[in-house]
Amino acid sequence: MAGSATATVVASSWIKWGLIALSVVLLGRSFWVLYVQKRGSGVVKVLTWLSALFVVGFWSWQLFLKKGGG
Repeated sequence: MAGSATATVVASSWIKWGLIALSVVLLGRSFWVLYVQKRGSGVVKVLTWLSALFVVGFWSWQLFLKKGGG
């Protein structure tokens, strides 16, 4: 049973960093398309910025919890 718990912790740690990297890549791609290629409507810009704020807020919240703030 302890081996399963250890494997779960290791897998979730790897998945966490993979999802962080994926979100950075996808948000970077979104901003590239919006501001470098100049494609997308105002609604898309608002959604992209809201997504970026949500992701950064979630990362900050996780960092705050990890440091023992809550």
